[in-house]
Parts: sequence; C-alpha cells; structure tokens
Amino acid sequence: MRKIVFLFTLLLAVVLHVSAVEQNVVAVYQQDGQKALFAFADQPEVTYTATDLVLTTTKTSVQYPISQLKKLQFEMAEMPEGLDEVLADQRFSFRDGSIVIEGGEPNSLVNIYSVSGALTAQYRLDSNGDAVIPMQGLSGQPYIFANGSITFKFIAQ
Repeated sequence: MRKIVFLFTLLLAVVLHVSAVEQNVVAVYQQDGQKALFAFADQPEVTYTATDLVLTTTKTSVQYPISQLKKLQFEMAEMPEGLDEVLADQRFSFRDGSIVIEGGEPNSLVNIYSVSGALTAQYRLDSNGDAVIPMQGLSGQPYIFANGSITFKFIAQ
C-alpha cells in the first residue's frame, strides 16, 4: 500500500511539473500594464521601425507602438507547455488595451481561453479579416488566443 501511495505521489509531482516550465523569455511591458512573454526557444528577434517595436519569433510576429512601451527585458518565467503554434501571415499588435488583428481569415472566430481551458471571450473577424479585441475585464493571468490555426499566449494586466 505504501508503494502505491508513493508511486501515485511521484506521478502527481511529475504531472504538475510538466504543466509549466520556467524558461528564459523576452518580456515586453507596456505603459498600460500589459505584459507579453516570448520564449527564447521560439528564437525571438526584436527590430524597430520609425514608430514600432516588432518582435518576431518562429511562430508569430507582433508589433508594439514604441510610444506605449514601458520596458523590454530578459526574464525567467513559467510558460505553459503543450500549445501548438503556427506561423501566420496575419499581424497582431497590442494597442490601447486591445489586441489588433489585421489580415486574418475573413469572418472567422477568435476565441480567448483561460489556461484552464475555459472559454473566456469570443469574437468574429470582419469581412477583411480584421478586428480590435478589447482586453478590459481580463485579469492579470495568462490567456490563450486562438483563431483557426493561430494560437498564442498573452497576459492581460
């Protein structure tokens, strides 16, 4: 009996450890309190235009207005594992407390989930594949954005 309890405890510890992994990330902090994390494993590359910081990884590209940035730094952070992400032609940016999507699949659904898998919000892209999705009401926890084959994690703060 003691062996079974020990093995069950060990298995539970392994499962809990696998659900999130602490890793090196690039953290982007905006003046409105929003924070986004990009894992080093996704090879983040930061470039600048005249008005924006552009962060590109092997999985996505996000634009941030320089005027709205607070800081950009390297950190260790826990990142949920097991999320499939795909390269995308659509562009994402964070502006005025909203996620801005351009060039997505016209009229497709956008779902926002908590990390526990609960559907938190649902939106539809317009006929041009664009949308502005407000993040008001989302607490400072990680969320998962899903639109067709595009998935990314963000923290609303």
